[in-house]
Amino acid sequence: MSNSFHPILDTYSRGTINAINFDMDFDKISVAISNKSIDDHIEQAEIVFEDVKAFYYIDHDLPSDMQIKGENLNSISYDLYGFGEFSAAHAKSEDEAFVSIPNFAVSINDSSLFIDANKIVINNQEFKVR
Repeated sequence: MSNSFHPILDTYSRGTINAINFDMDFDKISVAISNKSIDDHIEQAEIVFEDVKAFYYIDHDLPSDMQIKGENLNSISYDLYGFGEFSAAHAKSEDEAFVSIPNFAVSINDSSLFIDANKIVINNQEFKVR
């Protein structure tokens, strides 16, 4: 398992979303992307976030049901130290509040999907991040 996936993420960061699937039974979120290569060939890619501890979707312009097929992907970012602390807005008490520090950010138009994951798989190539 390697951990040098930043250039690979950058390759797909301006693609078009085909689908996002949430499989919480197996702690996975997958993103299917279409991307034009240098020679205008359409490349298909799948990015799977594994061992997902939490995710947070911040919706600015998209419908709340996340119909995002065909939407442009602005970026996929990774930060070793995370993008700040996130927690559920409606926890009944501080003891019930689960705080997470997402290490991935997927930006789609004006919306963001923050993911706290321990592993990423890009086109069947596995990278451990924690």
